[in-house]
Amino acid sequence: MLDRTDFREALKFVFEEKIPFCKTLGLKFSLAEGRAEVRFRKQDFMLGNVKYKVLHGGVTASVLDSIAGIAILCRMAEMDPKPDVIAQLKEFGRLSTIDLRIDYVEQANAEEFIATAEVLRVGNRVANVQMRMVAADDGRLLAVGTAAFALRAPKTQGAL
Repeated sequence: MLDRTDFREALKFVFEEKIPFCKTLGLKFSLAEGRAEVRFRKQDFMLGNVKYKVLHGGVTASVLDSIAGIAILCRMAEMDPKPDVIAQLKEFGRLSTIDLRIDYVEQANAEEFIATAEVLRVGNRVANVQMRMVAADDGRLLAVGTAAFALRAPKTQGAL
């Protein structure tokens, strides 16, 4: 499914345009060589420290949580491709964050950021992910995180 242009374009559209929070943050999604990546530019409303123009920690956590979820969705598309794009995108509804830990390594005072995630495991009920955020200009590591996501059972037709 990841090799299908229509799936990649639909995933990008849903992530960037249909998730209001991601749209507000201006997150730009890409998928290259099966790896999910999010880029975004710093905006004034994102600041936690106005004097030093540093991102609010909640923005960093939200971006890392978002890239983790989309990385899991991509892994699920590899492991269990659905017959069509819509069915594959509906898998998003199965995911929910159950644990999120962020370590803030350095002040996030760059102008642009890149977040990536590596899915460690997708089980029957839980998926585990490691994430990182770097400054786009020099690759400085700004934050790392780990997350666990619940995977609800797929709905079956006719089930109540």
